[in-house]
Amino acid sequence: MKNIYCIRHGLAYHNVKALEMGSQAYVLDECFDAPLVDKGLQQAKDLGEQWEALSLIQKVFVSPLTRTLETCQEIFKMHPDVKIIALDVIKEFPQGLQICNKRRDKKDLQEKFSRIDFSQLDTESDEMWRNDRIEEIEELRERIQHFKLMLQDLAETDIAIVSHSAFLNQLLYGTLGDESNPLKHCHPYRLEIP
Repeated sequence: MKNIYCIRHGLAYHNVKALEMGSQAYVLDECFDAPLVDKGLQQAKDLGEQWEALSLIQKVFVSPLTRTLETCQEIFKMHPDVKIIALDVIKEFPQGLQICNKRRDKKDLQEKFSRIDFSQLDTESDEMWRNDRIEEIEELRERIQHFKLMLQDLAETDIAIVSHSAFLNQLLYGTLGDESNPLKHCHPYRLEIP
């Protein structure tokens, strides 16, 4: 049995803007690949200091968006030997139109987050995100199925996933979640897979 922990990123700039103006914030240019705000960095730092299972983690998979990378970097700051791998397949849903979910170019991410392994990103630029269409739920389900198969094949048994609310809700519970009861930021949820 694997011990898999799913962690939503800390509070990010687009989350704050959405509280002010609703989902319209997700298409604002200023929310492109939204970073964490100070409270989000503190949430990640707190988890890194308080999470009892942290020292057991053997491998980490992280979405290559700035808010998840910053969260991951802060949580695992005191554990430099843990392998952290960025994967496009675990980016937020939906891909397309919402600029907050578009990642930066691979070379820019490698410069800013040198500890993280970006070798498994699909492309240099974000070709998964498109400005002419929005991802369908079936496409998300295919991404998740692919990711679950990959997790099952791993030799490691203690794994962390740092991703996003809609993606993790679908992965954990088979639903996109409830806006009135969102996943907590920087809280480890257990994923049960054989």
